[in-house]
Amino acid sequence: MPAAPSLFSEKSQRAILWWGIGLAVVYAVALIFLMKMVPPPDADWSAERVAEFYRDNSTSIRWGAVISGWTGAFMMPILAVVAIQMARVETGGAKIWAALSLVSGAVMSIWLALPPIFWGAAAFSADRNPEITAMTHEIGLLTLVTTDQFYVFLWVGVTVLCLRPATQLVKHNPFPRWWGYLSLWITIMFEAGAFAFVPKTGLLSWNGLLVFWSPLSLFGVWISIQSWLLFRALRGQEAEKLATGTTGAPVSEPAEALL
Repeated sequence: MPAAPSLFSEKSQRAILWWGIGLAVVYAVALIFLMKMVPPPDADWSAERVAEFYRDNSTSIRWGAVISGWTGAFMMPILAVVAIQMARVETGGAKIWAALSLVSGAVMSIWLALPPIFWGAAAFSADRNPEITAMTHEIGLLTLVTTDQFYVFLWVGVTVLCLRPATQLVKHNPFPRWWGYLSLWITIMFEAGAFAFVPKTGLLSWNGLLVFWSPLSLFGVWISIQSWLLFRALRGQEAEKLATGTTGAPVSEPAEALL
């Protein structure tokens, strides 16, 4: 009697995806309730007012930095699963778009982990020179909102595979065409982040609609929908393995569908 097909890969991907989602939720809680950076303080605050903010919230900000040190790399497990599934559907040669997305996820995690370190450092000795505290605070916030290009690499890769006809021929594909259009729109909306270096008030300030609120909301939307698509695809891949006793690997494409 043939051995049952192994579901180790699918179960591992599901566990790793939940791991990343759990870390993301805890990171968000720390960012909002402990470090009080949602929304961020206004960019036109004086150095003395920034220093007062860190003195008044020194303990909670430092604990927020501790928790963020444990959770700030939450995109690495999430994008490991995304990249594996991208490689699965990226038939026809080298898995370059999957590789780009995996690298993007690794580098993206640096820019999510660094800001709480700066804020924790500002709160660590909150009675120091206010100018130093203000500068450390500014570096943290500008690091968070202006490093958008590292996210864009991921979404360009997802968009390309979603809009590629051959991708839609692969069974249990977590990258439907409509998701490509939405990912492309999110990519465009994220490009406003770098403008935070210029104004201190308005839509393009570091707590403005286009630089902070829109990217923050769309980032949460992207993680939520992509995770749902991945879970759905993994269920289908497991069911196919159990039903057919095969590995569930994608079949070769006809030559006319390789683009």
